[in-house]
Amino acid sequence: MASVRHPRKARTTPADAWESATLVGCEYRQWRSSSRRAPFAAVLLLALLSLADLAGAQTASIRRYAHDQGLLGLAGTCLLQTRATLLWVCTESGLYRFNGRSFQQVVLDGLRNESISSMTETADGTLWVAGFQALFVGNEHGFRRLAPYEAEHLQEGMLLASPPWGTVLANGGTLERLSARGNGRWHSEPLLDTATRVRVPELSKVLSLSVDGDTLWAGCAKRLCAIDAQRKVQVYGPEQGVPEDRWYSVLRDHDGALWVRGTGTLLYRAPGAATFSVRPLPLLDGSTVGQQAPLVLDREGRVLVRRNDGLVRWENGQWRSFGTENGLPPGSSDAIVVDRDGDIWMTVDGEGLVRWAGYEWIENWDASQGMPVAPTWSIARDAQGALLVGNEHGVGRQADPKGRFVPALPNSGIQIVGMARSADGSLWTLNSAGFVRRNWPDGRSAEIAKLPRTGRRLIIDRQGRLWVLTAGGLFALERPLDGGTLHMVSQVPAIAYTDIQQTADGTLWVSSANGLFRLQGAHWSKVKVKVNGGASDPWISKFHISDSGEVWLAFYRAGLWHGLLLDEEVDLQAVSDEALADVSVYQLRGDSVGRVWVGHARGVEVYDGEHWAHLSQSQGLLWDDVSEAAFAEDADGSVWIGTARGVSHLRDPARLFDQRQPSVRIDSVSRGGVPVQRGQLLAWSDRPLHIELSSMEVYDDPSRLTVRYRLLGLHNEWIQSDTLSIDQPPLPSGHFRLQVQLLDRYRRTTSPIADLPFAVAPLWWRSPPAIALYLLIGSALLAGLWRWRHRHLVARERMLAELVAERTYQLEREKRELESARAALALKASHDALTGLLNRSGVLEAMAEELQACAHGAHPLAVVLIDLDHFKLVNDEHGHLVGDAVLAKVGARLTACLRDSDRVGRYGGEELLLLLPGMSQHSQHRLRAIHEKLSVAPYEVGTARPLPVTCSVGVAWFRIGDTAATLLARADEALYRAKRYGRNRIEPEEPESSVA
Repeated sequence: MASVRHPRKARTTPADAWESATLVGCEYRQWRSSSRRAPFAAVLLLALLSLADLAGAQTASIRRYAHDQGLLGLAGTCLLQTRATLLWVCTESGLYRFNGRSFQQVVLDGLRNESISSMTETADGTLWVAGFQALFVGNEHGFRRLAPYEAEHLQEGMLLASPPWGTVLANGGTLERLSARGNGRWHSEPLLDTATRVRVPELSKVLSLSVDGDTLWAGCAKRLCAIDAQRKVQVYGPEQGVPEDRWYSVLRDHDGALWVRGTGTLLYRAPGAATFSVRPLPLLDGSTVGQQAPLVLDREGRVLVRRNDGLVRWENGQWRSFGTENGLPPGSSDAIVVDRDGDIWMTVDGEGLVRWAGYEWIENWDASQGMPVAPTWSIARDAQGALLVGNEHGVGRQADPKGRFVPALPNSGIQIVGMARSADGSLWTLNSAGFVRRNWPDGRSAEIAKLPRTGRRLIIDRQGRLWVLTAGGLFALERPLDGGTLHMVSQVPAIAYTDIQQTADGTLWVSSANGLFRLQGAHWSKVKVKVNGGASDPWISKFHISDSGEVWLAFYRAGLWHGLLLDEEVDLQAVSDEALADVSVYQLRGDSVGRVWVGHARGVEVYDGEHWAHLSQSQGLLWDDVSEAAFAEDADGSVWIGTARGVSHLRDPARLFDQRQPSVRIDSVSRGGVPVQRGQLLAWSDRPLHIELSSMEVYDDPSRLTVRYRLLGLHNEWIQSDTLSIDQPPLPSGHFRLQVQLLDRYRRTTSPIADLPFAVAPLWWRSPPAIALYLLIGSALLAGLWRWRHRHLVARERMLAELVAERTYQLEREKRELESARAALALKASHDALTGLLNRSGVLEAMAEELQACAHGAHPLAVVLIDLDHFKLVNDEHGHLVGDAVLAKVGARLTACLRDSDRVGRYGGEELLLLLPGMSQHSQHRLRAIHEKLSVAPYEVGTARPLPVTCSVGVAWFRIGDTAATLLARADEALYRAKRYGRNRIEPEEPESSVA
C-alpha cells in the first residue's frame, strides 16, 4: 500500500555538473510616464551594481485583495493603520476599511466612489480624509463633510498629516492648520505667518508631508523643509547635502538616522549629523512622476523602499531586492505599510492590494528560485552546510541562505525520497526507483545498491548505520563508511515499511504494514498497538515517539492518535483536536524542543505540549499541501518543511504560539440603515438588525475564523457564523445585550466578549401607557364584575340562607316529630297505655338495672308488689271501663308519690310492681304513705258515688346473690301472705314484720 503523499515511480535523468549561483537583475517599470530621466541614472546604475545584491532569492507568499474581497477600487493611493482598524485603503474610487476578512466601502457623508488622496489619524483618534475638493472628518462609525465655511477653496490632490501639535492640510501646495471650534465645527487657517511664507517661498509648492516626532517634514518645491511645534521652519538644500529633487517621504529608523526618498535619490543622515548624504540605490532614477510610496520600517528595523519593479530592503550594509522573480507583482505602487504582525501590505496600481504573508519569519523557495520542480520529498545539509532539497525532478542546492538554488547530485536521479549525511560528510541519497548512492564531499559519487522494490525512506542512525525503507522490506548497512552490501533485515517481515525514527536512548523504531517494530541493542521486537484498548489497524502510516515515551501515530485514514508506551505495548486514543479529526496525516515529526509537527493537505498543525497551532498559506507557508518526510531542523531551531510547490523555512517557529488574544469589535449595529447606539431605546420595527464586526487580525482564510454571538434577552445559546457581517431577524420588544466573541481556529484562542446593550420599545398598543390603560380598564372591568358577582353571591347567599333556614326548620320539625314518634314508640314499648306506668317488660328491665347497681354499690333495694283488692268485683259490678278508670287513677296516685329514682310498672292485670332503691327494711314509713295514698281516698271514676278501692302490698329486699326471679318470688310470697291475712295491708317478706 503506497503512502498518500508518496512520489510517482522514479525516473533517472542524465548527469549534470554543479552550477554556480547567478544574480538576476530586477525588471524596471516606470510609474506612470517617462517624461523625465535623471542624466546620471545609467552611470549610477553601473557604478553600484557591484555594491548591491539586486536579487533576493526567495519566493514571497503573496495574498491578493481585489473585487472578490470587497475591494472595488483597484487604484490605491494611501494605506493607514489606526487604533481601531487594521487597515484603511484610499483609492481613486472610494475609501475602504478592512474588517479582518474583507474590505467594506465607507460612505463619506452619503458619497461613494469619492477619489481619496490622503488620510490621517490625530492623537485623539479623529480621522481626516481628503477627497476631490472635499474634506471629511469622523471616525470608524462615520464621516462628515466639512462645510465650505469650515475649509475654503479646497483643491484636488490634498495631503494630510497629524503631528502631535495639530492636523495639517496641504491644499493646492500651501499649508493650512485645521482647528476645532467650540460648536463641533472646524476652521482652517494658514499654518505659517505671512513673514515665514514670504521668507520660505518653497512652502507654496508642497509635494509631500511626513511626520517625525514633533517635526513635520515637507517636500517643498525641490527642497526639503522641516517645521517644528513652534512653527519654526528649516530648509534643507545642497548646502545640507540635499540635492534638488521631488522629496516624498522622510523616515527615522531605530538608530535615529533619517532616510529621505525622492524621485531619483535616496538620502541618509546619520544620528547626530547635520548634513545628508546620498545612499546609492540601483535602478532608482528621476524618470517617474507622481506620488511615490513612502519609506517604511519592518519590525526588525530594516528600511523598505517600494519600487515599480518590486521591493528593496537595507540590511547588513547593502540592499536586498525582491522583484517579480520573487513573486512580487509588477506595477506602480503609491502606498506600503507594515502591520502589527510584521506582514507587508502594498497597493498595486490597477490590481488592488497585496500582502506579503509571513514576511518577517517565513522564507519560501520554489522552482522560480532555481530548484528542481517540486514536490519536495527530502531535505538535508551537506558537509559545507549548504541546503539540499530532494525534489520530484532531482536535487537542488543552496549554498548561500539568501541565494538561489542550483541543480546538484545529478546522478541521484529524480524523486529523491531520502537524503542523509554520514560522519565523513558523504551525502547518501535514495530515490523512489530504489537506487541508493553515496556522494563524497570531494564530488565523487557511486551507486551503492539497487533495491528490488520502491524506496521510501533513508536515514543514518547515531551508531552510523544506514537504514533504507522500501515497499518490500527493511534494508541495512552496518558500516557504510567501510563499504559492505546493503542487506535485507531478516529479523522482521519482508513487507512494506512506511516510517523510521531513532529515539534518544538509541532505540530504532520502524512502522510497517504489520504494525510497529523496534530495535534495542541487537534484538528486534514487535510493539503491540491498541486503540482504545482494542485491536488497531495493522497498517501504520506515520509515527513519532518522544524521548519521554509519548507516541503519536497515524494510520491510513483520517485522524491522529496519541498514547504512552508501556513495556511492550501502547494504547492509543484519538486526538480530540477538531482540525485533525478529518485530515490524513502526511508528515509527523518532532523537533529539538519537543514540538510535534503534523503535516497534511491543509497545512501544518504544531503541538508544543500545551497548545495546538496551525500554519497555512495565509500565514506565509508556500503551499498548504505538505509532502511526507520533507522536514528538517537547523541548529538555530528554525524548521524546513517541504510542500507540493517547494520548501518553506520557518525562522522562528515559536511565533506560531503567540498567545495574544484575538480581538473583535462591534463596528455597527443598524436597522434600516440607522445606527443603533449603546443603551439606545429603539422603536419597534419589523426590519432586521444588521451587525458589522471587525478584528485587528487578518482572517482572510475562511477556515480560520468563527464568530459566535447571542442576544441576551432573546436567547442564551451561542449562534456560530463564519462571517463578520450578521443579519438578525426582527426583534420583539424588550431589553437585549448583544454579545460577540471571535474564535481563532489556527491558534485555538478566543477573544474577549464584546457587547452592546440596547432595548426595543413595544408597539403603541404594547407600550407602558397602553398597558397602564389596559390595566386600568381591566381593573374597572374586574371591579364591576366583582361588584356584580358580589351582589349575585349575596343574593344567592341570602336565598340559600332562606332555603337552609326553611330546610333547617323542616328538618328540625321532622326531627321533633321523629323524636316524638320515637319517644311515643319507646313509651308505648315500655309503658302501659292505660295507666301510663311502665309495662311488664319495662319495669322488669328497670329492675335488672337496679339489681346490677345494687350488686356493684351494695345499697338497699325494696321490691314491692301491689294488688288491688277485689278488683274483679269492680269490673263485674261497674264494667271494665270503670275498672280501667280505676287502674288509671291508681297509676296517677302512685306516680305522684314516688321519687325520681323510684320505678313503678303494671306487672299484670291489677298488679303493680314498685321499685324503691335506697329504702331499707327499717324505713317502711314510705310504704305506709304509698299504701294510704292508694287506699284511703275513694276514686272518682264516673260512678254514682266514688268507689273505695284498697290494695294489698308484698315487699322484699335485695339480698346478695339475688336475681330478679328470686327477689320477685319473695315479694310475691309476701303479697299472697298479705291477701291471706285479710288484704289491705303491707306484708314484708318476713311475716313477723307485717303491719296493719
